[in-house]
Amino acid sequence: MSEVRADAVAVVVLRGDGDAAEVLLVRRGGGAFAGAWTLVMGGVEPGERATETARRELLEETGIAAGELYTLGFLDAFYDPVRDRVVHVPFFVTRIAADAADVVLEQEVHDAYRWASLAEARALLAFSAQRRALDEVQHAFVRDAPAAWRLIR
Repeated sequence: MSEVRADAVAVVVLRGDGDAAEVLLVRRGGGAFAGAWTLVMGGVEPGERATETARRELLEETGIAAGELYTLGFLDAFYDPVRDRVVHVPFFVTRIAADAADVVLEQEVHDAYRWASLAEARALLAFSAQRRALDEVQHAFVRDAPAAWRLIR
């Protein structure tokens, strides 16, 4: 059996604690999903590790440099009919300070961003796997402190 590698990544940017916890959503500015609210996402480049992709995509798409990066322990796998293949997308989490600098969106990729409570984000997110991932964020990062095994070193 061949090794399965990540094709893309998703990054949950979390700020605040408890009931004040918010996640960053970005709205796609063009293409097939124009107008859709999503988490930060991006494709893994040849020779790149998924964790490197998460850091690169976060910086490119939002201007935010990830500090500590955690695995959510959640994987989306879906069928891409254009390429006729299954796409594997691991999810990562990074926390930023509540008073961190504003988001700087990558031109031509996203046209808006917003900070949303987990409940608001569930209502806005276009993709069901991203909505389901927020349940794990609530459990493992908001309700409790993340377990040591989640921190990527």
